[in-house]
Amino acid sequence: MPTDTEAIKVILVEIRDQLQAQDAEALKRSVKKLSESSTPTDVMNLLAPFLFRGGQSTSSNPGDFRFSNDDALSILGCLVSANGALYLKPASKAVRDEAVCLGNSDQPMTLSPSLLDVMVSQLSGSDIQVSTNATEAIVACCRKLGSAFGDPVLKAISVAWRAAWNAVSTKRSEMSTICVRCASAIVDVVCLDDSMMKSAKSCGDINLLLTMLTDESDPLLEMSSLDLIERLATTLPMHYERAHWLFSNDIVIPLLQMAGGMEGEGLPDPILGGTALRVVAALCKQGHRDRSLFDSGGNQLISGFHRALHNFNVSGEVDRMAIIDAISSFASASPDALERVLSDPVTRNAWLSLSVAQPKLKSVVLFSVSMVLDPSDEVDSKGDFIPAPPPSNTVGLKLFETWGQVNEDDPSSLALSLAKSPLPETRLGAYALLKAVAKLPTGCQVLLSSPGLYEFLVSREVEKTKEGREAKYAIVEVIAESPAKGLLADDIVAQIEKYVKEGPHYVKPMQWELATD
Repeated sequence: MPTDTEAIKVILVEIRDQLQAQDAEALKRSVKKLSESSTPTDVMNLLAPFLFRGGQSTSSNPGDFRFSNDDALSILGCLVSANGALYLKPASKAVRDEAVCLGNSDQPMTLSPSLLDVMVSQLSGSDIQVSTNATEAIVACCRKLGSAFGDPVLKAISVAWRAAWNAVSTKRSEMSTICVRCASAIVDVVCLDDSMMKSAKSCGDINLLLTMLTDESDPLLEMSSLDLIERLATTLPMHYERAHWLFSNDIVIPLLQMAGGMEGEGLPDPILGGTALRVVAALCKQGHRDRSLFDSGGNQLISGFHRALHNFNVSGEVDRMAIIDAISSFASASPDALERVLSDPVTRNAWLSLSVAQPKLKSVVLFSVSMVLDPSDEVDSKGDFIPAPPPSNTVGLKLFETWGQVNEDDPSSLALSLAKSPLPETRLGAYALLKAVAKLPTGCQVLLSSPGLYEFLVSREVEKTKEGREAKYAIVEVIAESPAKGLLADDIVAQIEKYVKEGPHYVKPMQWELATD
């Protein structure tokens, strides 16, 4: 349908005037004329900017039309009321797009309490897409307007959330869905910064998530709540208030109960146990970055998680991958946690064994060990990188040696054999492990004393993939920067430096000889 923007503006002005005059018949005719002469998307794209601009014109032309926030919202509400099937989704999308656009720009944004109420009310609607759009718009506004906007937003969502929760017993399916939507919106908001989390804690909003988590009458609601807590535990950057809330006993104890980690309380929950174990693993990763988090519930978390690992029933490849991730996360949490794993046959074999493992699983094992030896940096709330502390040289080498013992081989020789695998994923995992070991203070000496390993690393013939050449080159780079280089013969040092200078993709030029009769 061809659209005349000026004609739409004329009709929108008519609708505004008719709303103010309460002329129902004329209003009905104008709404019909608008729906017949324009697309809903074009109409809503013209209206949406005025919802956030405080009556400013959307054009530099002084004579262009303009609406106040309330006028624009009244027109939008009138159109949606008259024909929700036609206008509701385009309206929610236009509002979301405008909020996101302003949120990512330097332009000012205003938001009236009336518009906030409308967006929050859409969390309780029947249309999933409209609810999603409303959540994204609310989060964009919070990101733009900051903590001053956080309190009213969180309080408004909390009112809707608690109303739905109070009605769960009579309309469980409908109300539990609304509860999850409201909880999800609050989780998205509090992940923005510490001020939002402080507001949520002071209003009591976020604690309703714990009530949902422990509602044993509704496993689906418990699962949804667990997913939201996992989002809180894994969304980066991690903020102080959120981290300490997650490490409180109110969170840790229910998670350990579900994961089978509470002493004398039985096996994991058959439905929620695996997910709960994964969330506790995420907490352990955070504890590795900030050891002070363990001061509040650390000993119980570590001992409980270790107990849960024993109770976890591995029944297939997916479960094996989950337990590898969980144990490696636990092992990276603290030297004590890693020592518990290495001294316990159950956990160390479940993590480190390569026997009967499929190639993908072998790669998962190799990468998990490398990440404990050489943890990646994270980003703090200011966007700065936080160096993740690696294990000590002694502990790191003990892990490498234990990996070899579990697989009944010398660890350096085993890593070399895996690096020669015909399967790329296995080779990449082996390269990652070798690089991580080389970064240990005496790791290079251990590796270079293994027969054939140095020759393999500087050979240009054995690796054909781009990723593999780069990963192998990274190991040699670490050796070239290591103090161990001073212990090597001069010709070996020269060869290493030449290899590094040539780069990962160097190919020796071919010598061509002119054929003569």
